[in-house]
Amino acid sequence: MEMQVESLAKKRSRLLEQAKEASSSAGVYLMKDHAGVILYVGKAKSLKNRVSSYFQGAEHEVGRIEMLVARIHHFDVILTETESEALILEATLIKKHKPKFNVRLKDDKSYPFIKIQANDNYPRLEWTRKVLRDGARYYGPFPSAWSARQVLKLLTETFKLRDCSDNTFNHRSRPCILYQMEKCSGPCVKAISPQLYRESLDEAAAVLQGKGDPLIRTLERGMKQASERLDYEVAGEYRDQIKNLKMVTETQGVVRAGRDVSIDVVGLAREGADAHGAILQIRRGKMIAVKHYHLQNTEDSMSDVEILSDFLTQYYVQAQRDEEKRDEKLGAAPSFEGEDSRFITARPKDVLLPESSGRKFEDPALFEKVLGVTLRVAEDKEEEQLINVARANAEHALELHSKKEQGHGLAALEDVQKRLHLLSLPQRIECYDISNIGGEDAVASRVVFLEGAPEKSLYRRYKIKTVQGANDFAMMKEVLGRRFQRTEDNFPDLVVVDGGKGQLAQAEAILEELNVQGVEVVGLAKARTESAFKKKEVESSLERVFLPNRKNPVALYPHTHACKLLSHIRDEAHRFAIAYHRNLRGKRSLKSNQ
Repeated sequence: MEMQVESLAKKRSRLLEQAKEASSSAGVYLMKDHAGVILYVGKAKSLKNRVSSYFQGAEHEVGRIEMLVARIHHFDVILTETESEALILEATLIKKHKPKFNVRLKDDKSYPFIKIQANDNYPRLEWTRKVLRDGARYYGPFPSAWSARQVLKLLTETFKLRDCSDNTFNHRSRPCILYQMEKCSGPCVKAISPQLYRESLDEAAAVLQGKGDPLIRTLERGMKQASERLDYEVAGEYRDQIKNLKMVTETQGVVRAGRDVSIDVVGLAREGADAHGAILQIRRGKMIAVKHYHLQNTEDSMSDVEILSDFLTQYYVQAQRDEEKRDEKLGAAPSFEGEDSRFITARPKDVLLPESSGRKFEDPALFEKVLGVTLRVAEDKEEEQLINVARANAEHALELHSKKEQGHGLAALEDVQKRLHLLSLPQRIECYDISNIGGEDAVASRVVFLEGAPEKSLYRRYKIKTVQGANDFAMMKEVLGRRFQRTEDNFPDLVVVDGGKGQLAQAEAILEELNVQGVEVVGLAKARTESAFKKKEVESSLERVFLPNRKNPVALYPHTHACKLLSHIRDEAHRFAIAYHRNLRGKRSLKSNQ
């Protein structure tokens, strides 16, 4: 141990002597390990002073820096004429080499819009990630893809708008079941005039523009009434609708109507070592985009200013280059047109920062000189509201990122769709399981995975009410009947029942009986241990998925994304049902012993 400490001490001494010989000019330094891999890239007004600070004195108080220093074998420096050049070069090298100890930007996928094809007689609300110059009206972007989808469904049903594709709409001779359920006004059969339909559409559009308070108040009344009659499942659905509606509309509610202002608003969210940055792009008084970046390699010991400095440097250096490329291609920057975020300037004049960190930047003049943006804090209540929205967007995106880390992601959903031959991507999957011993204390569970991750706020427990004795088929029929009779609830894309052909047949029958459309169902059977006593090793079959109208099940190999996701949701449903069953059994035993 003493030899190792002595070796580290000698290395520090060696590196310090080399640092003292470095130039006092501005420039960039590259910290490298013994194999020459770049660990960290930094900039400095004086390379000699800055690099020497890493190796002077005792251990650093910040664990991240001490860990970096312990791994440095040697360093290189690149001289620049000015600190401005060093700032640009630092961002370039970070993007190129992706050093382990630098904060790096990971651009999240584009965020969704809701589109209305205004030229149609009976337009519908459409969910999209692409904004085109096609004459349509676009609302967004929205910070949560899931919330946007749910609000689209809520508005479509509330204002009785059509949700069928143009091809289906143009070839209908009679209305679908949604018309019978009074969730659609039947424009496909001219049951409503274009003028009245347009009025309903305008009311839905007003909500998307941030004027959703009347609808929220209606939902809040419904939630209160459901709670008063002890119908907590209905109250929970109202609560979720309100949450999604606020998530989608709060961003649109802070648009600076009537003010020709172009500004970027920065939000930062942190939880432990994780950080996420959001930038609201406001051009000519209208919010036209929300940019999200997961900030890699941050530590809880880093200050907000330190993280924001790295984040903004990399972001605006890239924005500057994007503008230069665009100008080379187009000849001149085009004027702002409509809501098309492709035709805006990447850099505004002002960048609005949170109050807590905006006044602590060491050299904001450097940003203005090099990157052409002025960093400042909010100057009035309206700008403070914008800061709050930016922070809320960052916090929500960080929460979603954490869920994705726990979940299975898009690749798993696509694998499930492919292997099970589903018509659409199963963004919402529900799984049901029965738990009882000889028919006593019979219960069931519903677990819900959204976009590949468990959404525990949507989990539900059912106490079996109508079935006596051990009849799992009848119990499953009761549970699915209770669930799908609730037409105000959001239907899943895929239902998974724990079991084989029998359980699948029951699920199919109840969905057909309730005339539930657009919901696919499969049965997931556990792997079986195969009896072969003459063999030295015990063999097991694969997980099997039973599909409607197919004799043989689909085998899932353990290494596949589909197997991991479906096994996870099945095991979670089983765990949730068992926990409820044990709870009821424990209460019954306690009463009998009293």
